[in-house]
Amino acid sequence: MDTKPEAVTTVSDHIEKSPIADSKAVQEAIDAQDLTPKQQYQRLWTNLKKDKRYVLWSLYIMSLVFGWGYDSGLSGVAIAFPEFRKVYGEYYSIGDQYVIPALWQSLWNAASTIGQVLGAFLTGQCADYVGRKAVLWTAVVLSLASSFALVFAPSLPILFVSKLLLGLSVGLSTATPPLYVTENAPAALRSSLSSLTNVIIVLGFFLSSITGWGSSKIQGEWSYRLAFVMTFLVPGLFALILPFLPESPVWYVKQGRDDDARNAIIKLFGQNGDVEERLNFIKSELQVAAGEANMAKQTSWRAIFSKEHRSRTLVAVLGLQSQNFSGGYFANTYQTYYFELIGQSDPFGLTAISSTLQFLSNCVAVAVSDILPRRKSLIGGGSLLCCWSVIIAGTSLAGTANKGANTALLAFMMTWSMLYTATVGCFGWAVAQETASQATRPKTIAFSLMCQQLTALMLSSLFPFFINPDQLNWGGKVMFLFVAAEVVILGTLWFFQPETKNRTYHDIDCLYAKGVPLRKFDKFVVDDGIVVRKPRA
Repeated sequence: MDTKPEAVTTVSDHIEKSPIADSKAVQEAIDAQDLTPKQQYQRLWTNLKKDKRYVLWSLYIMSLVFGWGYDSGLSGVAIAFPEFRKVYGEYYSIGDQYVIPALWQSLWNAASTIGQVLGAFLTGQCADYVGRKAVLWTAVVLSLASSFALVFAPSLPILFVSKLLLGLSVGLSTATPPLYVTENAPAALRSSLSSLTNVIIVLGFFLSSITGWGSSKIQGEWSYRLAFVMTFLVPGLFALILPFLPESPVWYVKQGRDDDARNAIIKLFGQNGDVEERLNFIKSELQVAAGEANMAKQTSWRAIFSKEHRSRTLVAVLGLQSQNFSGGYFANTYQTYYFELIGQSDPFGLTAISSTLQFLSNCVAVAVSDILPRRKSLIGGGSLLCCWSVIIAGTSLAGTANKGANTALLAFMMTWSMLYTATVGCFGWAVAQETASQATRPKTIAFSLMCQQLTALMLSSLFPFFINPDQLNWGGKVMFLFVAAEVVILGTLWFFQPETKNRTYHDIDCLYAKGVPLRKFDKFVVDDGIVVRKPRA
């Protein structure tokens, strides 16, 4: 039985191995990868206490992602308001109701998505030039201005432009906070902090459903206008503290401003932190010693498509695409509207219950995000969602007149939403954020968000024609299409997604550089830059 670790000695497309001594450092690296759940929680708690100042800053920074969740929920909730459809829609005599024309409904949903694509692109383009903090200020100011226009929009064209600008601010505020938090996060806290992205998004969706439920009790135009007013809340509070937030230390190091980076580290982590150790670690991850010219190449858009990075870019993109094509767009954005279409008496209340369950399940997912492997959580969770989606689509074949089928449909849609937020909703973000290298992270995260929003744009444009009563009226049967798309995505991830649990960014870079097979990352450890195969049992 071979129990000696083996060092990887080449960086080509194949791997050659040579036995090396089983040193204490190597064994410690192996033990760090194979912690028991109890040991992992103990380590997590120790690091939370050690870096509590940074954890609090991370919670504050991530709070701006709230806009995405609230805006997504708002799109579906607004259409479900009878008064909203009466003010902006047309009378549909067959159903004795007002309906937003499918074209304008598509534009209403697409406005946010178009803005978010542009916002993500601008983040990737500008974050390395003007800094993370300048992008955050732009997002806040734009959000407040567009929210005011949205509340008082007198017509559909102005409503569309307001939503477009709000989407632009959401794009900026969705790409920048995860970038800031994950690029500066200690390795032991990276998984938990990156998982906050989906928690805040789900919280936004939850509060949009609660606001919609409460506003539905109000008569007149302020029933939906009140829901729009809530878009002021988080950006307004965020702006009060933003002047005290330091610029990202990673950005300072990229600019060669080491003294500013030291001051930023002190503000983020406190006086008691080892400033020089953190600074040197950032430099090692960025590989500053490679020279300014190489760094410029690594931070370009072309770099994320290079042979060195393209498989990492693919995994990051598919991590977020697994969310869209699992059926999340239908089960979340259109949930309230669909509940109304199938004849439920209180669609806002049902959406509030569903979003509450989603939020709770997401919190549980974050609590175990450092315990569960990434591959099993994302690919396995997505496979489970496919099974649930088939049941939802099959139940929809019975028609809306079948009360038993409607009850089953409601149950499976709500439990589907819980599973979604606990699996691909949570781990899709973690995979997208931690797979990229430190040098290309701004562009990779921005590009992943752009791709996600472009597919969301496609879905928002086509969806009204699939489920509107005056169009195809497919309802839940549309989930059959999502299952087919999700199978392709999960199959691709099975071949290309590495296991990054308990890895530092430096470790991930070394494993990629040495050509370790992507599905065998968990069979190797990294000791002082040397990739070592774990002893065979």
